[in-house]
Amino acid sequence: MKVETRYTFSINLPISLYHKLVDEAGKGKVSTFIKKLLEEKFIEKEDNLINEYQECYSNPRMLKEAKQWEKANIKSWLNYEKSRNKKSN
Repeated sequence: MKVETRYTFSINLPISLYHKLVDEAGKGKVSTFIKKLLEEKFIEKEDNLINEYQECYSNPRMLKEAKQWEKANIKSWLNYEKSRNKKSN
């Protein structure tokens, strides 16, 4: 089992926001609460991007435009294309 390296960071919050955070997360659970929120946010962002790519493939006009982006060598598009091709194989 590989243990992932962890980083500690600090942020400055207004006291009112900090109290809301503690009330919501529970005393001693703020770190876990924030970690979970961040993970959910990043997953949501990735899912939205995937949905946008899928929508693009269902719309011929958008597909034409996307192919122009692909020619511009946009990394996120190329990575999506690679994963899409692997799934279809």
